[in-house]
Amino acid sequence: MGIRILSRPLVLLSVLGLVGAALNLSAQEPDASSADAEAVSEVVRTLAAQIQAKEMEPLDTLFAPGRDVHILEGSGVDHGWAEYRDHHLVPELEEMENLSYRYHGVEAQVRGDVAWASFQYELGADLDDERIEVEGRGTAILERLNGGWRVVHLHTSGRRTN
Repeated sequence: MGIRILSRPLVLLSVLGLVGAALNLSAQEPDASSADAEAVSEVVRTLAAQIQAKEMEPLDTLFAPGRDVHILEGSGVDHGWAEYRDHHLVPELEEMENLSYRYHGVEAQVRGDVAWASFQYELGADLDDERIEVEGRGTAILERLNGGWRVVHLHTSGRRTN
């Protein structure tokens, strides 16, 4: 009986200690992963801004080099930023007028030198004398390379809203 009486206070003290430790951790300053998550979010937002501006050169610095990069749109896949840029993105953008393209609701997670971000996107453009409006979702996977975050995988999927 004495053991039960002693064990309850010990359990209570242990629980209170854990709660106190958790509260103390939550009150600490954001760690490096918070800064990394914001850096990843900024890369993803910059990606959309440069596509809207139809500026390819700045995009070269946002994607990892080589064919190991995968970009999935709809049912297609491109291997490598150069393939996607030259054979998909540039020809597509040349056909679009009055382009608006943005990512929003970006939520980034970081684990060491790998990060991923989910986001929503909106695309509007005049194409072949018709205005198209698209809403969609996407996921980007990034890797820390040479001190910066670079996209190694991008997947977007959307639907027309008009």
